[in-house]
Amino acid sequence: MTRITDTREQIMDRAAQLLMSRGFNGFSYRDISSHLGVKNAAVHYHFPAKADLALALVDEYRQTLRDKTSEFMAYGGSALEQLKGFFEFTSRQCHTGRCICPLGAFSIDYSELPEEVRRTTADFMNETIKWLTQVLAVGREQEEFSFSGDPGPKALLILAGLQGARQMARINSLEILDDVLKQIHQDLGIVT
Repeated sequence: MTRITDTREQIMDRAAQLLMSRGFNGFSYRDISSHLGVKNAAVHYHFPAKADLALALVDEYRQTLRDKTSEFMAYGGSALEQLKGFFEFTSRQCHTGRCICPLGAFSIDYSELPEEVRRTTADFMNETIKWLTQVLAVGREQEEFSFSGDPGPKALLILAGLQGARQMARINSLEILDDVLKQIHQDLGIVT
């Protein structure tokens, strides 16, 4: 017998797959329930409205980032290790078929998303930018990175490059993401 939390996790996993391949408006609860072999009512039980499902997905992505970065944000530490962890997570996502990043997936239908989902997605994006900006600033102060310019725009450039590389890797090959990661390392003066 499947536990309730297992069903919820399966729903979220399938929804994440569909979100990344079709966008928020490109799938229905039926697409989830038929794939999992459950009734639509099971999906509605866990997520009464599709906005609830979207918010749960964004919260999961935010929590993943917080779990991976909380110690660094609170106490400092190696910025290089933080960046490597972020790159490894991104690469692992792509290698497991999740080439579209969550922010990119939500951006497809952004203007049509419920207001709360738009706000939560924007907050997550801003948190990610803030985190990466801090990683770059600390890394430069600790002489782990060597780059010119302000860390904020550099963080935006890195995030945009990764998002674009993930989308291109979906069409062409995962080597594109690997090449972009190597170039980011070079641009930051990281010896690999």
